[in-house]
Amino acid sequence: MKNYDHLAVVKLAPFVTNVQLNRPQQRNALNGTLWQEIGDCFNFLASDPDTRVVIISGNGRAFCAGLDLKDSQDIIQPPNPDSADDPARRSRRFREKIISYQNSFRAIEECPKPVIAAIHGACIGGGIDLIAACDIRVAAGDSTFCVKVS
Repeated sequence: MKNYDHLAVVKLAPFVTNVQLNRPQQRNALNGTLWQEIGDCFNFLASDPDTRVVIISGNGRAFCAGLDLKDSQDIIQPPNPDSADDPARRSRRFREKIISYQNSFRAIEECPKPVIAAIHGACIGGGIDLIAACDIRVAAGDSTFCVKVS
């Protein structure tokens, strides 16, 4: 099994694999690296003969705090008027980044093995999208959910 920077992947029992979001200091906020690792991991697990079920969980106090705003400044900040970067190029980069993020969650959705989301604490924004890609969602009593659009 490959080692990841922001995922902890362990066998809990024979044929049961736990994929744990592992950025507890950031409440498992989704940055570019974590998104890429989720896609890579689930593409691997889809054909792993030693995995028959996947449980996805979060390390620390929250399941997932959504988009990592510090990591995503290039797509959420208004354009610099002095920049040669025109709106069409910014829009294209934004679209490409969103498609790459969606492809990571699509790897969860298309995984041929059952994927169970074990949710605790906060599950916000992109965390909601992540659990929506899972087959089964189980929430602890302390779970809170939020999709804030302003």
